Amino acid sequence: MPAIEKNMDEDILKIRYLKISKIILIMAVIYSLWITFLIMGVYFLGLGNKWALVTMDQWVISSVILLGVFIGLEIIFILHHYMVKRKRIESEKPKPLYYKGKKLHIYTLPADSKGGIYSKTYVKIDGDDILNLRFQMIPPYEMWGKKQ
Repeated sequence: MPAIEKNMDEDILKIRYLKISKIILIMAVIYSLWITFLIMGVYFLGLGNKWALVTMDQWVISSVILLGVFIGLEIIFILHHYMVKRKRIESEKPKPLYYKGKKLHIYTLPADSKGGIYSKTYVKIDGDDILNLRFQMIPPYEMWGKKQ
């Protein structure tokens, strides 16, 4: 899958998680306001302990459980988005090159040169690594003049 499509999928996932997070936040605020209203009704207005169908203790326990679920969902969203982003970054890293079964390290002089004719020199570093020294012999403007 190309990097652009993966990045778009990541953006879509981020937008979806942000929308769900907003909904969860609104639900948590509404539920907290309801619990505050219940506490005020029980303690300040003297409406009794069971005026809202269940006891005050049950409402508080349900709010703790519900807020715990909301926090758990947010953590799952954040971790999933982080894992998708990390997977994309890992897939975009360049894969190591091998030459005759050994890891190849390429070094080009001059470092910012593009095009032209290069000499290639392979130098054995150790049993597992080879260095490929690329020296620019003829720059592209000497080969084709100014028509580059």
